[in-house]
Amino acid sequence: MADSPSTIHVHGIECRLQRIKCSRGAFYRLTLTTMSRGPSARPRSTSSSSSSITSGYVAGAEAIMLLLLTLPGLDALRKGLVAVTRNALKPLLSVVPFCLFLLMDIYWKYETRPTCEEQSCTPTEYLRHQKSIMKSQRNALLIAAALVFYWLLYSVTHLVVRLDQLNQRIEKLKNQE
Repeated sequence: MADSPSTIHVHGIECRLQRIKCSRGAFYRLTLTTMSRGPSARPRSTSSSSSSITSGYVAGAEAIMLLLLTLPGLDALRKGLVAVTRNALKPLLSVVPFCLFLLMDIYWKYETRPTCEEQSCTPTEYLRHQKSIMKSQRNALLIAAALVFYWLLYSVTHLVVRLDQLNQRIEKLKNQE
């Protein structure tokens, strides 16, 4: 059972806070919607799925760069790939605090989520609860993948650069003899 929501409009964003009662107690739901401009102004909901999309895209980009760096036979492109990857590592470092923030958000949602057992709630509440758990697990996997791929990309790039430096030193020593 839901109480009437409290709504605030600020700069085209509608903030709605709604208290929802269930068999285990009450919790609050915060919904942010942006108002589109024009004659058919309909609210568009923004959700936390944008964070999972962002972490998924970052993990995918890191995996592609890692794959291109480690594929054999791309020696002609390797210098360019190393340069692009080294230049992308600093901006991609922002994924670390972003992922840590998302992990804290998942943990907070887990701790404040109302528990729902099969006997104590309706089937709709139970399905909503299970869907929320699955989304949290998916987001945690995407966050872990993004962090692991960043660490691997950093390590492999560092090793490839070090290998190039050692090869240059070997060539220099051979030329001196």
